[in-house]
Amino acid sequence: FSSRNSPEHLSSFSAGSSDVSKPVGDSVQLDVQINEQTFYFFIWKHNNNNILKYYPDGETINYDPFKDRAEINNKTYSLTLKNLQKTDSGLYEAILSSETDTTLAQYNLSVWDPVEPPVLTVYKSADSCNSTLTCRGHDLSINSTCYKETCEEKEVTSSGGVALFLSIKDSLIICNLSTQSAEAGENNITKL
Repeated sequence: FSSRNSPEHLSSFSAGSSDVSKPVGDSVQLDVQINEQTFYFFIWKHNNNNILKYYPDGETINYDPFKDRAEINNKTYSLTLKNLQKTDSGLYEAILSSETDTTLAQYNLSVWDPVEPPVLTVYKSADSCNSTLTCRGHDLSINSTCYKETCEEKEVTSSGGVALFLSIKDSLIICNLSTQSAEAGENNITKL
């Protein structure tokens, strides 16, 4: 049995930071590598604010706003965050407190809104030789005019890194939306 005044023995080493990206509502596990070293408590922080403090006797203190969404693995000291929110984005640090504080891990977490699939619309002329394609998604839009099965491929990218792409391959029309973090999906139509 360890008390808060007598440190627990673990071994550790410092690690660099890693980038992690997850959608809103998802979960993430932030790992830490520990070897033997004596410690008074182990703490996870978000942007220098306490998330969770773990003592060698097994006591865990959770802090708002992570109180019901953060868990620590009492063997590996990994942090699991559930039901991620956009406000959870930022710097996470695992700190071992002993005679001095040692940062064992750092993560830059980016939490993004899920991306809605794009919408593809095809307008055919009365003679069926000409078609107008419209690909829309995330406040972006692309129009392309086709003659028979010959269409111009187009792409547009927003300042926020969202890309909308319209292409035609083997009579399939593909409307694709992607962000820097995730691809939303494709809409295919088998014939022009």
